[in-house]
Amino acid sequence: MRSWRLARVWAKAVLAALAAAATGCARTPEIYVVAVPVVDLRAQPGSLATSVVHDPLQETQLLYGERVQIIRRGEGWVYVQALEQPEYTHAATWQGYPGWLLRDTLHPVTHLPKPNAVIVSKWATVWKMSDGREPWFALPLGTRVSIQRDDGQLWAIQLVSGATGWVARGELERFDALERLDESSRRRRIILAAQELLQDPYFWGGRSPHTDHIPIPVTGVDCSGLVNLAYRAAGLEIPRDAHEQYLRAEPIEQLEPADLIFLSAADHPEQIVHVMLYAGDGWVIEGPGTGSFVRRISIADRLGRSMDQVHSGQTIEQQTIVFGTYFP
Repeated sequence: MRSWRLARVWAKAVLAALAAAATGCARTPEIYVVAVPVVDLRAQPGSLATSVVHDPLQETQLLYGERVQIIRRGEGWVYVQALEQPEYTHAATWQGYPGWLLRDTLHPVTHLPKPNAVIVSKWATVWKMSDGREPWFALPLGTRVSIQRDDGQLWAIQLVSGATGWVARGELERFDALERLDESSRRRRIILAAQELLQDPYFWGGRSPHTDHIPIPVTGVDCSGLVNLAYRAAGLEIPRDAHEQYLRAEPIEQLEPADLIFLSAADHPEQIVHVMLYAGDGWVIEGPGTGSFVRRISIADRLGRSMDQVHSGQTIEQQTIVFGTYFP
């Protein structure tokens, strides 16, 4: 537990450093932003995932507007750190999630304003004109955008190219409105966002709501991608992977809706390999694994014990269970 707490302290320090780097990105030529709705981050350059079948080269996915720092360049690919997805496991130190992106999915940062809102629908249509007659493209749940005008049913957002797009007001939410929510309401927002992903296919390294309209990249979520997107849609930033989510979460004994249930690897209680979102009343929402779909399932059915028989620190079928929260 002492090493766990030390790692959490280091996490907060490095996250602050990452935030500082992002703040100065407009002056740094090697900081770029994602210019497509979803892009794969790969362990090696040269190929992309083509189905939801487990692909060991799939690391994570980045959404439109997410910032990356280019570390080195290859033929059509760039090796980056994804600044908005803090990660620890690869190098045993906190850093932006490392991996390879297709170079032509990125746009240099010029005068992109700070995001002030987030997409809260599963996929939000971006319209070319304020009359809503010409659809342009779609942005996925959890995408952070900058609203420029919000005086009608379609709100103007600034795109990474500098152009203006229009999104229906019900498909996004301003950060200041989310921050004004009381804790119970914000927890409900997380659960509602997760419910948007029910029945989506499990995709290892996936961090995007599924759609049949985009064949490549493959869309879907893994267990921690689901949790990350649900929190992001409620205006809260947490790490991307289950083990990192565990490192940053505060340990608790009693669960409330939107808290997290972590499972360790068998016989390795220090290694977290799975996360579930507690939905309240003894239910969880999870991405179970390759070949399955995001589901809502009772703890009794999932763990073989009723809610009152499950507690943090317990071992069930060689897996240690830990409860964590991101709320005070």
